[in-house]
This record gives sequence, structure tokens and C-alpha cells, in this order.
Amino acid sequence: MARRRKVFSGQISDVDIRLMRVFRTVIECGGLSAAQTELGVGRSTISRQIADLETRLGLRLCHRGRAGFSLTQAGRQVLDYVDRFLKSADDFSANIAAMGNRLVGRLEIGLMDFALTDEANPLLGAIKTCRADAPGLTVNITVGTPAEIERGVLDGRLHLGVVPDYHRTPGLQCHPLYDEPVGLFCGGDHPLAQALDRGAPLSEREIRAHALVYRGYFESDLLRQRKLAFPQGSTAYQTEAVMGLIQSGIYIGFLPVHCQRHLHGRSHELLPELFRYSTPIHAIWRSDREQSATLSDFLPLFLG
Repeated sequence: MARRRKVFSGQISDVDIRLMRVFRTVIECGGLSAAQTELGVGRSTISRQIADLETRLGLRLCHRGRAGFSLTQAGRQVLDYVDRFLKSADDFSANIAAMGNRLVGRLEIGLMDFALTDEANPLLGAIKTCRADAPGLTVNITVGTPAEIERGVLDGRLHLGVVPDYHRTPGLQCHPLYDEPVGLFCGGDHPLAQALDRGAPLSEREIRAHALVYRGYFESDLLRQRKLAFPQGSTAYQTEAVMGLIQSGIYIGFLPVHCQRHLHGRSHELLPELFRYSTPIHAIWRSDREQSATLSDFLPLFLG
């Protein structure tokens, strides 16, 4: 007779929570071997802890062995539940601590790459002030596309997001932070850069004849209309990739103006009086996350 699989009782202990955190860390690191440094224990210990969680839940969560590490279908679903549970547990700890006037726990924030280097972004100042008042608070930063950040806020993995104001998503609170100037740039040995280095004037028609870096995610109607007049070049999802393609001299591309100082070598902004525009940058958070004491205390510092 086949052995009956143990069914999870629904009772969760401190040991279960610790095993959940191990499981999530392994997934974030991409496998058992990669998680050794993060967890501070050996591969065999991590494997045993994952096995203990599988036994506790009565589910096979992952495949591990010579063929590598991969999640089972059940493991992918459990990971989603684990993320939600641990976020709720963190919020609970922060709310209880706040009752004793102690702000502790973790605050998860998502934003696009190079957003922190913008002097107009109030995030670093808010984190500094919050850390001075609440040394028990840990602020974690996640970098992603606007869509990834929105999904993270909606599913509870992120408390707060900083994204361009392209559209409004139901279920999210939205607050304006600042306007980000965006310009069209060339660099390296691109023909337009060479012409400008010689002091030659450029016309709109000459500029629009060159291939442009496109973004691989939804952008504002204003920017999409601007890009339609250019031949499409490479597609990039991160600002760093756009910067690299501009620096290579292969393509021209739109960048936040503050990013120009991070471009290596000589670069030029092309006809700013024609191509420059501003993108509103907003803070977003889930409406029901206002119940989080951590977020409630942080928002006034961040929003001003």
C-alpha cells in the first residue's frame, strides 16, 4: 500500500517561518549553492532545511541534484504564498512595535535604475531621516521596470514604488513627487556626435534619420509618438542598457537628463529645444497598505 502523504495541519511555528525564509532566500539567490554565502551555512544544511519544509507542508517544492535546481509547480505557488505570508508577518511585527513607539521591521521599495542618482528624488533624504529616528528599520531597494514595480506593489512584495506616471492602476494610491527632464542623446563615434564635435549644425530631419533605442515596456503616449518618427534600433528594458548603446555610438536614445553625467566619454544632447520633455514621477502604494505602521510613518517623510 502506498504511503499516505502527510497533510499540512495549518499550524505555523517559528521554525516554519525560519524555513520559509530559507526557501525564499534560495529562490532569490537562484539555487542552494548560491545561497550558502547569504545564509551562512553549507549546501547540505540548506538542502535539509528545504526538505524539512517540504515534509512540514506535505509538498515537493523543488528539484535539486546534478541536473540543477528548479521549482516544481507546487513550489512556484507556495513561493507566492510564502511571500505574502512573510510580508504580512513583517507588517504585523512593525505594527505591534509601533504601539510601543518603536518603528522596526523592513520597508520594501521598488524603483527604476538610476532613479536614486536624480537629485530631485526625495527617497534618499527620507531614508536617512527615517533611519536616524528608527535605527531598527531596514529599507530594501528593488530595481525593475515600471510594470514590475507596479506588480510588486499590487501583490504585496513591495510597500512602495517610484514610477513614471504613464497610467493609473486601480487599487493603487498615487502621489506626485517631481518632474524628470528627458532628452535625446548621442555619443561615442556616432555620426551625429562626430558632426557636433566638428561644430556642424544639425537639423531635425538629419537627427530623425538615425536609429533609436526603444524601450521594451509601456511608455507615455507623448514619448511613443516622438519615437515613431525614428527608425527602430535595439530594444532595452533598463536605463543602463540605453546608456551603453548610446556610448557605443551605434544608436541615439532618450535618457533622463541627469544620466548624462554617468555616460563615459563625450556625449551630446540633441536639439533640446525640440526633443526635450518632462515625465512626472509618482510614488505608488496599495491602498490597504496604509494600515502598515512602517509605511504610514515613512510616507510623510517621503512625500513632504
